[in-house]
Amino acid sequence: MSKIKLENLKKFCKEALVKEGMKEEYADITATVLSETDAFGTNSHGTKNLYNYIRKFRVGGIDIHAEPEVITEGLSFAAMDAHKALGMIPSVKAMELACEKAQKTGIAIVTVRNSCHFGAAGYYANIAAKKGLIGLSMSNVDPNMTAPGARGMLLGNNPFAYAAPANTTPSVFLDIAMSNVASLKVVQARKDGRKIPDTWIVDKDGLPTTDPSHYPEEGAMQPMAAHKGYGLAIMVELLTGILSGGCTSMGGDIVSWCFELDKPNNVCHTFIAIDPTKFLGEEKVSDRVEDMAGILRAAPKAKGAPASTRRARSNGRSTMSWTKRASPSPPTSRLLCSSWPSFPALPCPWKRKEGKLWMY
Repeated sequence: MSKIKLENLKKFCKEALVKEGMKEEYADITATVLSETDAFGTNSHGTKNLYNYIRKFRVGGIDIHAEPEVITEGLSFAAMDAHKALGMIPSVKAMELACEKAQKTGIAIVTVRNSCHFGAAGYYANIAAKKGLIGLSMSNVDPNMTAPGARGMLLGNNPFAYAAPANTTPSVFLDIAMSNVASLKVVQARKDGRKIPDTWIVDKDGLPTTDPSHYPEEGAMQPMAAHKGYGLAIMVELLTGILSGGCTSMGGDIVSWCFELDKPNNVCHTFIAIDPTKFLGEEKVSDRVEDMAGILRAAPKAKGAPASTRRARSNGRSTMSWTKRASPSPPTSRLLCSSWPSFPALPCPWKRKEGKLWMY
């Protein structure tokens, strides 16, 4: 297996998007989000999705020429219409706008409607953290999750993330979906032919199953912590679909971004930025966050627990301090794109093995 440097991965993604017709500024935004998401270790939400984004461009499910538009705004809020753009573009713009407003007013919120899959929510929360702000990001998604005691797909597993600046790490943050796992992990297990824990999905009768083939045709994701995950998914729905004036996951207008490529995804996002200096004055929030993290990391280890549990795990999406993977060599990415040969117009610098393209 070969390795690829982060800057080369970003360059490849950007060139592919520009070749499809995306303007350079937006291709750069998208390539940056996807490649850095891979570098963080969240491969399920990074460059592996570029293939389906391009397929969706080609059949009209995403408008590659869309220009996100601010339709109303005030001192500490704004509402944006993505006009069917790929989600990374309006999301970066919306969080940047929220940060700009928060630095003037203390707190700001920006909603986005008529968007598409935006990848990893944590990326956008960390835009704020890099500026010394506290960031929150969230999105509704197509209905893929059931409710406790019910069966069938009733609402989305609506991802949510927060991030706060720290000192020894770039940020302390959390990025989760409201189901027990992200739905793309079930899809990947199905593709790999692997069984899954019985806490991930239910079958058509609403019963837990270890067979990922039930999803998405007839099964549904299970909410994390039963009613708690269900209730938090409703919270995200209120702050995204309802507040933005866009579609809700219960309304029937949001469809899967990757299973129905020719249709607009119609998801909504919300981004919140908080400027701690407006609350704390000269005191640095990063110092207080670092103190808090230090106490948690120093907590006594449970009997028999591995050493890695002494600090929050950095295993992709749910993490205390999400930093780019440290190694002597530049950050690397892992990607299997079995269908890439159907894109003869795209540059393809990766090695072929058994008819597939591998990138490490």
